[in-house]
Amino acid sequence: MLKKSIVCLVTVFLLFISSVPASASELHPRYNKGEMVYLTFDDGPNQYTPKLLDVLKRYNVKATFFILGKKIKGNEAILQRIVDEGHTIGLHSMTHDKKTFYHSPKTAVNEMKQVQQLIFDITGVKSTTIRVPYGSVPHMTKAHRQAMEKAGFRMWDWNVDTLDWKYKKDQNVMRYQTIKQVRAHRSYYQASIILMHDHSTSPESLSYMLRHLTREKFVFLTTDQAKEPYHFYKKWYGKSH
Repeated sequence: MLKKSIVCLVTVFLLFISSVPASASELHPRYNKGEMVYLTFDDGPNQYTPKLLDVLKRYNVKATFFILGKKIKGNEAILQRIVDEGHTIGLHSMTHDKKTFYHSPKTAVNEMKQVQQLIFDITGVKSTTIRVPYGSVPHMTKAHRQAMEKAGFRMWDWNVDTLDWKYKKDQNVMRYQTIKQVRAHRSYYQASIILMHDHSTSPESLSYMLRHLTREKFVFLTTDQAKEPYHFYKKWYGKSH
């Protein structure tokens, strides 16, 4: 009788484990260590995204792509490729228009829900990971943040800004400064969340940074693998995780 009960319990446990979403089972137990890097790209998909995907594939590195709803039409195949190659999809609003998006908590949430639905219709992925236009400071009020949380969204900012838009024509400075910031984070035991843009970071720059960071044994994760999001109101500190 006891043996039969144990078998039943084991069966129930295995059924429970198999029902846990894949993203939950992939959470990294130590997601805020100094050697960890989260690559994030904003404003895609666009004609530049495939070449970035080629570089990521070559280095076997996964990233998080924060998708603009207005960029999806005509780039559905690129969006599907991002998913097919194991990258994480995030939401980056429909319009990226400051006045329109931040007009009220409701308009902000509605834009995220619209792009969420568009992505789901194309890929079958229903993402709750978001990055708001221009980051959560200074436009996200307390009411905006509460509305996003109530809607079930997880908001991500960054702690390494490549300024790739500023150094688009000459990216040597961008490459150097980015790697310098990542190394600095490692020195005080904090993971790096790197902000890039599909249209501004060149494939050559991405390859250069990955070549150096992989040689230095940095570990690459996606936002799905973190237990909690990183944003300016809820930062990660030290090596406590």
